[in-house]
Amino acid sequence: MDKFFLLKLAFKNLWMHKLRTFLTIGGILVGIAAIVFLISFAFGLEKIVTEQVSQGDAFKLIDVGTGNSDIVFLNNDSVKLIQDLPNVREVQLVINAGAKAKNNGGTTDVAFYSTSNQYLEWSGIRPIVGNSFSEEKSAREILVNTSYLKIFGDDKPESFLDKEVIFDIILSKETTPNKKPKILKDQKFKIVGVFQNTNPASVYANYNQLAADTGYIFSQAKVEVVNKNEIDTTRKQIENLGFKTQYVGDTVNQINEVFAIFKIILGGFGLIAMIVAALGMLNTLTISLLERMREVALMKMLGMMRKDIRRLFITEALILGFVGGGLGLIIGNVIAKIINSLFNTFAMQAGGEALNIFYLPWWFAVLAVLFSLFVAFTTGLYPSYRASRVNVLDVMRYE
Repeated sequence: MDKFFLLKLAFKNLWMHKLRTFLTIGGILVGIAAIVFLISFAFGLEKIVTEQVSQGDAFKLIDVGTGNSDIVFLNNDSVKLIQDLPNVREVQLVINAGAKAKNNGGTTDVAFYSTSNQYLEWSGIRPIVGNSFSEEKSAREILVNTSYLKIFGDDKPESFLDKEVIFDIILSKETTPNKKPKILKDQKFKIVGVFQNTNPASVYANYNQLAADTGYIFSQAKVEVVNKNEIDTTRKQIENLGFKTQYVGDTVNQINEVFAIFKIILGGFGLIAMIVAALGMLNTLTISLLERMREVALMKMLGMMRKDIRRLFITEALILGFVGGGLGLIIGNVIAKIINSLFNTFAMQAGGEALNIFYLPWWFAVLAVLFSLFVAFTTGLYPSYRASRVNVLDVMRYE
């Protein structure tokens, strides 16, 4: 039978029972829309978390430390060994220290980090006012977070630029060559930049200002690789030198595993609606068959083959699945965008920033429609089989 004629006949049969057809499409629509809405929510949250964890060039960076080792040190010699590895492009370092910030005769404990501007850039630390510190050895400049400024009051961050502050810097035994704590008294610095951070009060300075006193024993390092596809090999080479490594890819993989379970749970709720829709479609096609017994018998008497009758009912089911799936995809996406806009409106009014909490990959949109067609196809198999097995003589006898 001509395929175009078969398609035209299927549309005509569905249009003759508009209400039943629309209700069936509505059921599929609700199921697909629920799946799209819930899964896009899971994808959106996963994307936000992953982007926060892996900012910038994070997938090209390896964090290196000594762990609790007493025999391995991040000094100039070991840093050179790491730098000479074939896949390493650059190594940046940090010295973790504590400090007592002096103010009006009192002191406040702060975290004091001596590092480089590149290390700050890789760590996602950028000033909201002012600039980062100079890397000249003679410079006495610092970058502070907003929590540190609360020591002085609630003035605007820009009002603290160029302010001179004093610290007693406390170097732990892990950063000194003789393994004894050391205190650098009355160290004067000038605030040149402020970054947004609600963590405990923190201060960042050029590591050259402490390296001479500590003998260049660093707390941690960030290693940038040339080719991220070979990062596992580079990690093993660094670990063979006795160091501990961490890589953001490990964290991202763990996040993906958690959200994979989350997607299955949310998709399960949408699947329930889809199962209900499939049952409704099965009911629609079965009732349609019972109402069209004489029509099916007549088509058989006119020479229509069993396979053509099966194709007719399967085509009707696929039309319902395609229309319902397509509309469900559109409506689920529209609802997600409306809720996302409302969320961002409230977030910005509260002083936050806009985020896309819903994200729908193109491949999942295609998969949703294909899933709708698959459900329609499997649902239409039984009615199409029954229709093809209709006995013409029995219909003529009882109808």
